[in-house]
Amino acid sequence: MQQAAAKARYSDNVLVIGLAVGQILSFGVLFHSFSIFLAPMQAEFGWSMTQMTGAFTLGLFCADVFGIPVGHWVDRHGGRAVMAVGAAIASGLLLAWSHVETLWGFYGVWIAIGFTQSMFLGNVTASVIAANVRDYRRGLTFVAILSGLSSIAVVPVSSFVVAHWGWRTGLGVLAGVQLLGPALLYAIILRGTLGSRTAEFARRDLALAEGRLPSGALGPSPLASALRCPAFWLLAVACSVHWFVITGVLVHFLPMMQERSVAPDVAVAIFAFNGPAAVIGRVALYIVDQTNSAKRTGRIAFPMFALGMLALIYLAPLGLWGLIVYALVYGMAAGVIMIVRQTAIAEIFGLRGYGAITGALTTACILPRTMAPLSIAMMRDSFGSYEPVLWILVGMIVLATGAFWLAMAGKTRPA
Repeated sequence: MQQAAAKARYSDNVLVIGLAVGQILSFGVLFHSFSIFLAPMQAEFGWSMTQMTGAFTLGLFCADVFGIPVGHWVDRHGGRAVMAVGAAIASGLLLAWSHVETLWGFYGVWIAIGFTQSMFLGNVTASVIAANVRDYRRGLTFVAILSGLSSIAVVPVSSFVVAHWGWRTGLGVLAGVQLLGPALLYAIILRGTLGSRTAEFARRDLALAEGRLPSGALGPSPLASALRCPAFWLLAVACSVHWFVITGVLVHFLPMMQERSVAPDVAVAIFAFNGPAAVIGRVALYIVDQTNSAKRTGRIAFPMFALGMLALIYLAPLGLWGLIVYALVYGMAAGVIMIVRQTAIAEIFGLRGYGAITGALTTACILPRTMAPLSIAMMRDSFGSYEPVLWILVGMIVLATGAFWLAMAGKTRPA
């Protein structure tokens, strides 16, 4: 069965490029374009920014919650059905959003969008690559590089349509992009792809049908084995800090710059440069490190992440060049750590059960990811400025660096 499926599917290059295109479009449609619709919806309904961004945050929470069951499904059945169906449902939900008239309806749509995101964004794509691409490390890096361009590819189109024809028409256009882009693309290019445990479950089902279950029984659950391993929880600490910092800084960067009397246009330009800086870091990793070893790369990227925060403390107040140094160092490190997180799981636990383990790691990071903006706001109000908060973030990154080093050490990893 596995050999037949392998013959039916497309080449590794086609698979990786197709997944990258799907991620560019979906991230652009469901993440980066969200802010474009806030102002016109606020003008029509009078809802506050806090109320509307709360729906987006709740969607992210739901996406993380469903990470484990979706990952288990992909490990067993492969990603074609779940990714194509999820992308198609997301298209329908965008249309539903275009007809929203109440705040509760808006929240309901985004709760559903959050569930569909868990079916075809981020972890699921990584699981498909890990199970089907021979050089999965370079495949993950390539997809991450192109995914970083999603705001450039989609946001200008969304902004143009909303400005000329209104936000409801804009959502209709994005729904069409989502359906004719990712949904159709996944249905075509993922034909014949397998999950990391497809053959294993197929052997179990055959044994059941033939009445010989003991000889075809499954081995120990890779997720259960990972949860018993100290390396998983150490990696969860490192990734939680990464998510906490990048999410918190994302929300609070402009207020930080305002507190330091940085001109608004300069602050926005530096804020926008973080995305290209992440792409630069990923391209450098793709070119320089042919093995893409998570162990080696992570031991460089996490300290570099701390240096980026120190640059924000010491160099950013010195003027434009200091802000550029901060954005470059911080953005490169943050972008590379996203890849390290995906490849470290495979290096520590292997490819068997990759989807479920990745989903569990994402679930473990839910609270740090979602509570970061509020937590940093409370700390800022308590201290009266952002500078003590930045030092706390530096300390957290130092803790994350130590946790990552220990996670990759032999004594904490499974035998």
